[in-house]
Amino acid sequence: MRVVLNVIRGEGHVFVNICEKEYLGKEFREDKVILNVNEEFYGGEEVEMDYALNLVEEATVVSMIGDKVIEEAMRRGLVHRNAVLSVSGVKFAQIYNL
Repeated sequence: MRVVLNVIRGEGHVFVNICEKEYLGKEFREDKVILNVNEEFYGGEEVEMDYALNLVEEATVVSMIGDKVIEEAMRRGLVHRNAVLSVSGVKFAQIYNL
C-alpha cells in the first residue's frame, strides 16, 4: 500500500508525517477536536507504507493518519492501541522519540 510521506528536518529534529492519500487536504471535526490534514505538514511524495514506517526509528516525532497505516504500526509494535485517537472515525497517532 502507498501512503503520502513528508519528512521535515531542522534544528536537530526529524518529523516524519505519514497519511493515507484519501485524507490529505481534509479536515475532520468531532466536538471541539479538529484534525487538519493539511498539505504543508502532510503533503509529500507517495511511497510504500513499509518504507515510510521504516523511518520511524530515525524520527524525533512521527505523526500518522489513517486506519491502515495505524493498524500496521500497531502490528509492528510502534504504536500501542491505547495511544490511538479517532476524530470522526479517522485514526490518528503520534510517536515521540525524544
